[in-house]
Amino acid sequence: MADFDDIKETGFFKALFLTWRKSLFSPEIFYKELNNAEAGKENGISKPYFYALLFTYINLVFSFFWEVIFFKIGFYRNYAVLPKIPLFFANKSFLDIYIIIGIVFLLLLLGVLYTIFLILLTIIIHGFVMLFGGKQGIKNTFRIIGYASGVGIFSIFPVFGYNISAAWFATLLIIGIKETNGLSTARSIMTLLLPFIFISLILVAFFIKILAAR
Repeated sequence: MADFDDIKETGFFKALFLTWRKSLFSPEIFYKELNNAEAGKENGISKPYFYALLFTYINLVFSFFWEVIFFKIGFYRNYAVLPKIPLFFANKSFLDIYIIIGIVFLLLLLGVLYTIFLILLTIIIHGFVMLFGGKQGIKNTFRIIGYASGVGIFSIFPVFGYNISAAWFATLLIIGIKETNGLSTARSIMTLLLPFIFISLILVAFFIKILAAR
């Protein structure tokens, strides 16, 4: 089990740090031990959910921070080709309103949307895990995704932090699926690659339908 599963024994901040360090830098060992519950203790989904939500908020806070900084220094105007988060307001006179709305949006709506996203992602990935012979239940897949969310810390790096997080997140999911389900590396990669292709095809078909309707 993860250290974060046993906050009462380890302490919140120590458990948070140990889980983050192990899951990111020793993922093979971390995921091998993920489902090894101690006597009288259960590997639930509430702790990995809270862990994922915490790092998602950290990700959003730093993304919003860099958004405001780059907007104030005119970064977007001079480097419009670089990736950026869409702005609600293009006029700098509305910056204070933008900050207030952004904070509310960050703390409330995105938390709900992320929860829905997390559930849907778990269902989709677990379906392909089972298709390729996975041995664990859907709770295991949820825990893999939840504890892989520590990559959100890399959002402290502007512009390319998201790219680092996304690549590392995918890598951790593959390792987690492999180690907990006893699948080969190739099968583990396919359980993540096929959902991506599947969702991409749905989106392409959706946009083609919209364009054809015009």
